[in-house]
Amino acid sequence: MADVRTLLAIVLGALLGLVCVLAPGAVVRVQTAGRRPDGTGGEYGTDTVSTRWKRVVQALGIGCLLVAAGLVTTL
Repeated sequence: MADVRTLLAIVLGALLGLVCVLAPGAVVRVQTAGRRPDGTGGEYGTDTVSTRWKRVVQALGIGCLLVAAGLVTTL
């Protein structure tokens, strides 16, 4: 039987991975909250996130899912 820390790591890793894969734009916006905007010459309400950063976050999410899957195999 697995201990509580391993089970918690699996659940949290899988949840973080899913959020990163399904909503990468939201993850980038949350991580950059409170920082100075790069360009201030846009239309009010435009909040675009570059595709490159979305792909980086999705890749990190896939990595989290792979680690969680690896921990599941050790149970």
